[in-house]
Amino acid sequence: MKGLLKRIGMAEGMRNIVLLRLLFVMANALGPFAALFFQRHYQLDSSAVALVITLMSAFYLLGNLLGGVLIGRCSFRVLLICTSSCSSVFLLFAALFSSSIASIVMVLLFMLCAGLITPVFSVLTSLAADESNRVANFGYLHLASNLGGALLFVIGGYLLGLDSHYLMIFAMVVSVLCLLASIFLALPERQSAVPEARRASIGALVDVPRIVIVAGAMFFALSVLDAQREYQLPLWLDVVTAGKAASVFGAVGIVNALMVIVLTQPLIALTSRFGALTNLSLAAVFYGIGFGAYAFFEQTVLILSFVFFWTLGEILGITYITALISQKTTLQTQASLFSLIPIVLAGARMVSVGLGASLISGVGFQLSWSLYGLLGLLFGGGCLLVAARTAVAPRVSSPDRN
Repeated sequence: MKGLLKRIGMAEGMRNIVLLRLLFVMANALGPFAALFFQRHYQLDSSAVALVITLMSAFYLLGNLLGGVLIGRCSFRVLLICTSSCSSVFLLFAALFSSSIASIVMVLLFMLCAGLITPVFSVLTSLAADESNRVANFGYLHLASNLGGALLFVIGGYLLGLDSHYLMIFAMVVSVLCLLASIFLALPERQSAVPEARRASIGALVDVPRIVIVAGAMFFALSVLDAQREYQLPLWLDVVTAGKAASVFGAVGIVNALMVIVLTQPLIALTSRFGALTNLSLAAVFYGIGFGAYAFFEQTVLILSFVFFWTLGEILGITYITALISQKTTLQTQASLFSLIPIVLAGARMVSVGLGASLISGVGFQLSWSLYGLLGLLFGGGCLLVAARTAVAPRVSSPDRN
């Protein structure tokens, strides 16, 4: 794997970050299979499973916020080593405890560690990047997350099918591998002075540039659109696929992951000439095309084909918002903002579910997809016009300054 990354021209520091990110994503083996895992491992009923999953999400988001604070106070290697070692211990206790409640508490603490380490990789990527490769490096980071997720679905799904204990053992083993990799792999060093990096997070956020705030608002809107693939899409598939919703939705997830792996770097190469706001606008257009098409096509082949478009939106959205934060903000501000990205995604998911439920009950699936498509196209098109005018304005006024 490391040799492959070297052949594609990735610097050693970024190669190590990508490998670590891949391992840490796979170590979080319980997250994607939470519903089935808790149902089978602890014999919980549906209401109890829903409660535990909600708590898992809360602990994961709390971990993200905690990670954003600790980045300015601890070295990256210490955070990586502590979280991976604690994850291993928590999973070991979860496997050994006979009490279901105590075991579930250990799993929740494991999810806290999984959330805590997430913003560390974004800050490490920012340190490893310069202006010539910043966007490409964040694209590699997103690619590593999706590749790890794809491998996890294959391996974890097989292990969970055998026995839920195997999934927990797998997560424990990979956490130990994360610990070893965190000890021995070379990582970028923080360049700024420690006292500066230790400024309070709220104080650092005051200095966020306006362009980052605007991009953040656009990213929230994109996340509202994106969340429909987790909410409305499976419900719609249950209606149009005649009992094959699970298999088709699984195929959608596989196609999405493969497209992220294949398309990320070519897409970044094509769009790197544009500004971040322009690319976020293009992301909205791609979401509009991909989701809007579901109002007119219900054939499985076409459903999978239009995954191509909203996957482009996903890649552009997460890559350019993280690259912009890295480019325009200080290190401690980056840590705070990167830790807020999962919070933004969770908030957008809540808005999306409420909006989607109202639309489905009020106008049905077909018109809902049409509205999402129209919203994406209008929002993206309008933002493109604003971005184009902003880019032209300095050139118009430049003669007056001479």
